[in-house]
Amino acid sequence: MSKTFVYHRKAPDFTGTTLYPLNRLKEHFPSIYKEAKKNYEGREWLMKVIIPPLDCLWNDVIHMSLMHPSLIYRTLSEIGFEHHKIHRDWFEIPLCNVAVNSILYKNDRRKEDRREFLNSDFEPVSVGRVKELSGMPEINIEYYRECLEEKQYPLMWGYAPHLLLKGKLNVTNYRVFDWREDV
Repeated sequence: MSKTFVYHRKAPDFTGTTLYPLNRLKEHFPSIYKEAKKNYEGREWLMKVIIPPLDCLWNDVIHMSLMHPSLIYRTLSEIGFEHHKIHRDWFEIPLCNVAVNSILYKNDRRKEDRREFLNSDFEPVSVGRVKELSGMPEINIEYYRECLEEKQYPLMWGYAPHLLLKGKLNVTNYRVFDWREDV
């Protein structure tokens, strides 16, 4: 039986052996925090939103993709984006190593006017659900297309489910790969 994995992008300036949520980076690596915080420009409100099932802030968790990164890369390419065609490393993380203290964020509804999360936006982590939700959702493809039309760079998981892990994660023994690798 094959393992089920989730994925986290390895930042080019990644240092050490541990992934930290954004709010913990502030303590450990202030300069990296300052740079990473820029990803929330125009979405600063998100940094103050609470994830009800984990009783913590959005930036107190590590965000992980359920989709294999090569699927994200391929979909962006097929839609017509060019900006992403660079080397990007990702960690391949066995689901069994992050299933505790985590939750699935369904991310399945448009949220332009929403500034808080509901309990119904989340569900418990299970191998079956992670496998079921690991494809590229049509709503995310539509979002990518809209971004291309508007000449904006999309968020990789704009409308794709992802796993939220509360706490830090040692990544010493996890495989690292370039997202251009085909599965």
